[in-house]
Amino acid sequence: MTTPEPSPSPTPAVKSASMGSPLKDPPQVEARILREQAQSLLDGNLSQPLSGFLVALGYWLSFYFQMPPASQGAILLWAALMHLTQVWRFVGTWRYKRTPAAQRDMDAPVRRLCNHQALSGAIWGLSPWLFFPHGNMPLMALMMLLLLALSSIGVVALSAYRRAMISFTAPIFVGLASALFWQGDWLHAVLGVGSLVYGHSNLIYGLQQNRLLSDSLRARYENEELAKNLAQQVHMVEQASLEKTRFFASASHDLRQPLHSLGLFGSAIHARLKGSADEALASNLMHCVDALETSFSAMLDVSKLDAGVVEVNAKPVGLAQVFRKLQSTYGRQAEAQGLALRFKPAGKWVHADAALLERLLGNLIHNALKFTAQGGVTVLARSQGAHTSIEVWDTGRGMAATEFTRIFDEFYQVGNQERDRAKGLGMGLAIVRRLGDLMQAPLHVHSRIGKGSVFKLAMPSVPGQFDVPASEHPQALNSGVFRALTGLNVLVVDDEAPVRASTAAALKLYGLQVEVADGLTQAREVATRLGPQLDAVITDYRLCNGKDGIDIVADLCVLLNRSLPSLLITGDTAPDRVRLAQQSGLRVLYKPVKINTLVEELRQQITRPLAA
Repeated sequence: MTTPEPSPSPTPAVKSASMGSPLKDPPQVEARILREQAQSLLDGNLSQPLSGFLVALGYWLSFYFQMPPASQGAILLWAALMHLTQVWRFVGTWRYKRTPAAQRDMDAPVRRLCNHQALSGAIWGLSPWLFFPHGNMPLMALMMLLLLALSSIGVVALSAYRRAMISFTAPIFVGLASALFWQGDWLHAVLGVGSLVYGHSNLIYGLQQNRLLSDSLRARYENEELAKNLAQQVHMVEQASLEKTRFFASASHDLRQPLHSLGLFGSAIHARLKGSADEALASNLMHCVDALETSFSAMLDVSKLDAGVVEVNAKPVGLAQVFRKLQSTYGRQAEAQGLALRFKPAGKWVHADAALLERLLGNLIHNALKFTAQGGVTVLARSQGAHTSIEVWDTGRGMAATEFTRIFDEFYQVGNQERDRAKGLGMGLAIVRRLGDLMQAPLHVHSRIGKGSVFKLAMPSVPGQFDVPASEHPQALNSGVFRALTGLNVLVVDDEAPVRASTAAALKLYGLQVEVADGLTQAREVATRLGPQLDAVITDYRLCNGKDGIDIVADLCVLLNRSLPSLLITGDTAPDRVRLAQQSGLRVLYKPVKINTLVEELRQQITRPLAA
């Protein structure tokens, strides 16, 4: 098979392709291999032509002084041809070396190199015809030894580039063998056959070496292409993930706005209809709103964890205290389902963030209760070396081992392909995984279909006894607390009229005097009019005209020359926006916000400076 020449301007064998289509063009790969092989020859140093010159000089001088005068003219002619060829190669190599690497044209130097090797091999093979040492066995042996050695050296030195190797070595042993055959006797014929056999063996060896080198280069380039393909696919996956995050952040913000207003309006309607015949309708409405709020809160938790704004405040935590809170929270749910919910803290203490640990275990318990029809759920702790294994066992339907990794993905639920909303959103275990990673607590799952599942969380153990801190229950919201807010002036800033109206309607139920503004201009007008009588500001984070709630609060504080109790409400779940809101120093609430939560947070902001 004829070896293809290098392309005049070979390019890397990479083609733009969609995922799953081939990225390599075979002709370009072969050209790239030939380019690399030729490069290995062209990068040889200038000492190679010099060593060839010395070998040729010693060769013809040895014959010049041993051969009869009639042959000396032919020897000098051969020497002139050989040395001119070597000077040509030296000049070409010197010019190639002086050319900057970025400006080198591979095609012309490769052609020049192959032509030189062919001419040089032909001149070496011509020497037995010009001055064959008839009747001088030592000189004939020297000629055969030197020419066959040159063919062997050529095979080794030029095996990287097949055309150059064949062009140099074949004329040498063909010229030597033919000259031996021409002598006409059996001894020279035997030597000619031996020369052909030796030359053929050398060529076979050289071609094998060339094939090994080509295969090695081909494997390297294929690995490079595979790596590039993998990098492209990873980049596409990362881009898809970013697009998904942006989509959900935008959709969440747009949906949270009306949901926030719906919750506030619903609270106001429920309060007005309390005790009437239509109270049941209002209760059902609020039940639906609460279900939506639960789903959005789950997505918000994921966004906050992805944004890195959730900090771990690890300290010694008694599991008995955590388990009591979980029993209080999920005990009624288990009782309503006819299931047993048992806790066995075994007096264990761990080093953890109590709130995050309670949230993580709460999600696991809720998930276990949801998929358990009979029996119950057991939460226990046991020592495992320097760690405590907190385990949630259930007697539910279990799952196959193939599901163990997928259950921690967002929106994935085993056995809920129809996406029944009554079975949840599929975010609970996604939050569990993120919380486990955040607390650096390894989480393992084991399950058998029809037998149940167990989730195991490894937490660092804390030896010794510690005083149990007093329970920190939020102060019960009662009418006395709300009466303390009666008559206070609150400014609500939001660029959406329904949100302003619903927030004002809900706050007025608690005796607050509410002013509204759609942006900075109206907010400044209200603040200027009320002056020191403005008690607090509730502002949305994202506003129109390039302003945000953080800017509004800062501007009003400068205008009034005092700090102003403030709440920043946002429906953004994009990690970067969540991070900026958390870093503002303001109290941040995430839509949808229940009216009780909103009023309690407002009370805390207003009374905190007085307490200080």
